[in-house]
Amino acid sequence: MTPLRIRSSVFFVALVIGLSAWCADPFIKGAVPNEAGFEGATHIVEEAADGDFGYVTAEMPYLDVHGHTKMGQGRLIVRQQDLAANKPIPLFCHVHYEKDVGGAKHWCKLGWAVTTAHYGKEGNGYPIDVSPGDGFNLARAVIQWARRIPFIDRTHVHIDGGSQGGYMALAMSADFFPVAAATADFPVVNWAYNFSYFEANKALSKYPQTDMKNSPFPILCAVTGLVDDSYKVFGNDLKSETWYYLSPISYLDAITNPVLVMCATGDMLVPLEQMTRKHLPPFDPTRFPEGYKRDFDSLTLCEPARKTFEELLPPEKVWVHMQPLQEDSFEVTLPMFTKEEKKPEKRPKNIDRPWSKDHQWSLCYLDEGGPSPYASHATYEWDITPDSFVEAHRTATPPPGLLTASKLDRLMQRYAGQVRNLPKLADGQPANRLNYPDAEKRDVLAGLLDYAQLGESYAERLQSLYHETALKPFGDTLDLNALRSEYSGMTGSTKPSQGGAG
Repeated sequence: MTPLRIRSSVFFVALVIGLSAWCADPFIKGAVPNEAGFEGATHIVEEAADGDFGYVTAEMPYLDVHGHTKMGQGRLIVRQQDLAANKPIPLFCHVHYEKDVGGAKHWCKLGWAVTTAHYGKEGNGYPIDVSPGDGFNLARAVIQWARRIPFIDRTHVHIDGGSQGGYMALAMSADFFPVAAATADFPVVNWAYNFSYFEANKALSKYPQTDMKNSPFPILCAVTGLVDDSYKVFGNDLKSETWYYLSPISYLDAITNPVLVMCATGDMLVPLEQMTRKHLPPFDPTRFPEGYKRDFDSLTLCEPARKTFEELLPPEKVWVHMQPLQEDSFEVTLPMFTKEEKKPEKRPKNIDRPWSKDHQWSLCYLDEGGPSPYASHATYEWDITPDSFVEAHRTATPPPGLLTASKLDRLMQRYAGQVRNLPKLADGQPANRLNYPDAEKRDVLAGLLDYAQLGESYAERLQSLYHETALKPFGDTLDLNALRSEYSGMTGSTKPSQGGAG
């Protein structure tokens, strides 16, 4: 009897442990499929829940700037109730810098699934690459993966980022379709100017000084390494047209979605000079060492890049707003930035970022006067968020005009693998700006079919624009049924994940 009782007890304990483990499985388990059978197929490496929020991490191969396979990771975060509703979920893509689960919750609570690159812990993950280099290629792989997830609403994709991520939000807006809207905070729009600005002030900032207190421009000095990292990829000739082709100013005609751009007049890292000639504040030279430079015309050595962002936008599509300093705002000092000194308890209250419903481009300039030498992207403290802009485009049906001749031409370049105006690498070879051919074709086909299914006028516009485009990879005319057949017959498969941490 005793051995039997022991065996029964052991069985009972094992059963309880097994049931507990089963109950502990996160709700997100199996929701995002593993992929197989095509180049670029992703593999799920983690599935976990943080309260009502589930997140999935996928390992993904992609092609780097040399066209070689490289491995990275992406992460998707979604709210349980949105997943349980069994309806397509709009996608909020935070590009370049990683949005952690805590930071993603704000957008998940507003009805979005959030995707981001995932880099992991230093020394135990995938290091972040410079944004115009392999960072660009990883961003497109993450978005392509997210757009293949079955429960994602591909007609409501929002792209968001700041600084290098702001550049990336504009770059990905040009390449993907359909994109509902984008928010770009302090974006680099002109690498030719921005890197010349960094280079011109390198010595004065005492780069590569590592102690912020020993540099007259401590935060500028701290990020100047981006220049050297980019030179390793593209070379250091700042007169080269490569810097122009890397910049959003060279492909603005391919960005057709509404965009809310936020910049600050006191930005020390991405000077407002690359955005405008009309809205620059007086510069106070007494706050800076002699020799500090930020003049746009003298610093922009690459000839095609000698136009500001505003000068290149159609005036009828642009709305500019100068946002006055908020009440209780204060200048952020270096000790505040390094957290050696507490910021004042009285802070600006959150306000909604102004934008225009009648213009494609809403340019919101934070009007804080000239920069301080120890500023980062803003000299003063601000609390101004884009929630109403993002929400307005979460459910609104994209207009037919989202597809233009320029946009379709760029999509056809992607599909055919014949991208024009490529930047040159340091060895003189053209940089690869595409993922695997199959991944690119899948994504282009999905976007065109999604657009065409929005209504008869959409389908007619697509066919009409295709008739006029020079590059015709589908033949002389575009047959939507043939596109549907090609898309449904793409090789490869997706299947539920078989495991994951949780």
